[in-house]
Amino acid sequence: MDLPINPALPLGGIALILTLVWLTGGRRSLRIAATGEAAAALCAPEIGFDAREIVLSKDGQAALARDGEGRVAVVFVSGSHLAARKLDDIAAVTLLPQGGGAVRLEVKTRAFTRPDFALLLDASDAGVWQQYLREAA
Repeated sequence: MDLPINPALPLGGIALILTLVWLTGGRRSLRIAATGEAAAALCAPEIGFDAREIVLSKDGQAALARDGEGRVAVVFVSGSHLAARKLDDIAAVTLLPQGGGAVRLEVKTRAFTRPDFALLLDASDAGVWQQYLREAA
């Protein structure tokens, strides 16, 4: 015997699950709030990057770091944690003015995972880091 399914039941269940996720903080996104957070991700044993300079994106989603030898690394938000890697595969670096003195620094790499990323920076920082990235390429 076939029982008819009320279409409101599955939709109500989905709405309930989404509401519970939202109420328990599932919509919170991780942000890089300080250079110390980026430095901690970079000095992890698997990265081993000794950052001398760090710049944070204004949206808190990424950071760039430079060591004493001119190498560059990136830290970025990946789900609920920070990921970091050295940038030794840079393909292109572009600056896009955003208004209000902000510039979007776009970096394209040849990496298989997360090949491209962008940072929102002040114009003065963007020019400096564009040069660092070009020197590291």
